[in-house]
Amino acid sequence: MYDHPATQENIETLKKRGATFIGPAEGHLASGLSGVGRMLETSEIIGHIRVLLGKNGLLAGKKIMVTAGGTQEPLDPVRVLTNRSSGKQGYALDQTALDMGAQVTLITTPTSLIPPIGARGIQVETAKQMLEAVLEESAESDALIMAAAVADFAPKRPSATKIKRDAGLQVELVPNPDIVAEVGEMPDDLRPFLVGFAAESDDLEANARSKLRDKGLDLIVGNTVGGPFDAIGSDDNKVTVFGVEGALTDWPMLPKRQVAERLWDLIVDRYRKARPDPSAQTSTRSRQR
Repeated sequence: MYDHPATQENIETLKKRGATFIGPAEGHLASGLSGVGRMLETSEIIGHIRVLLGKNGLLAGKKIMVTAGGTQEPLDPVRVLTNRSSGKQGYALDQTALDMGAQVTLITTPTSLIPPIGARGIQVETAKQMLEAVLEESAESDALIMAAAVADFAPKRPSATKIKRDAGLQVELVPNPDIVAEVGEMPDDLRPFLVGFAAESDDLEANARSKLRDKGLDLIVGNTVGGPFDAIGSDDNKVTVFGVEGALTDWPMLPKRQVAERLWDLIVDRYRKARPDPSAQTSTRSRQR
C-alpha cells in the first residue's frame, strides 16, 4: 500500500506543503506481508518530534560532541578492564543538546542504552579508540562534553588467548592517553569549548579544580563516588560545577535528565561569554549607529 503510486503522489504533495514525515519502518504489516509501511515505535516517533521542536533552540547551528559510557580495555579475548559507568549522564546530555537544536555527535562505549534519535553515533571500546574519534571530530565541534568514564590504565600485553584460572595471573598496566588533556592543548582556534567530568572519592573540590587547571578545561563537573550520593549506575546525580573562579553550583541530588538541563543552561551562558558571536556583535553595533 505504501509503495502504491497514489500513496506516493499524496506524500509528495504533502511534503511540498511543508509536512514532515516520520517513518515508515520496514517489517511485518497488518496484511501479514512484510515490507515498508510499518509505523515506527512510539519512542522513535517522540524522538523525531523532539528534534523538530528543538531545531530553533539555544544551540541551533552548534556542533556538539558528547562522550559517554565506560571504556573497555582488553585483558584477553573474553575479559576487559572497565568501570561501573552506565553512560546515563552522557546520554542525558546528548538528548538535552538535541532538544536545544544542536547537531550532536555521540561517541559512546557499549551500553544498554538506546542512542537518542537525531544524534550521530560513533561506537568505540577502548580509550585509544575514543581519543582517535574525539580528535577526528574536534576541529568541527563547537563544544566537547567529556562525560565518558575513561579508564586510566590498560593492560600492557593483552593475551591473544583466554587466560586460564591456574595461569598465576599478573597484569602489568600502562597509562591510557589523557583525552581531555590532549584536546586542551589544541590551538585556541581549533579547540572546542571543553567540559570535563571528575568522579572523586574524596577531596572533590581540590581534585576537580586541579584537573580544570592542568588540562585546559573551561568547566569541570565534579561528583562524589561512593557514599549516599554515588551516581554510578544510578538515575540520579549530585554534581558541583567548577570554573576557574571556584564552585558555580550548589544543586541537590537530581534526576540525570534535570542535571543535564541545568548543565546545558550553564554551559551555554559560559560559552557565550567565552566565545561571543561576531555576527551578533556586528548586529549590535549596527543598531547603535
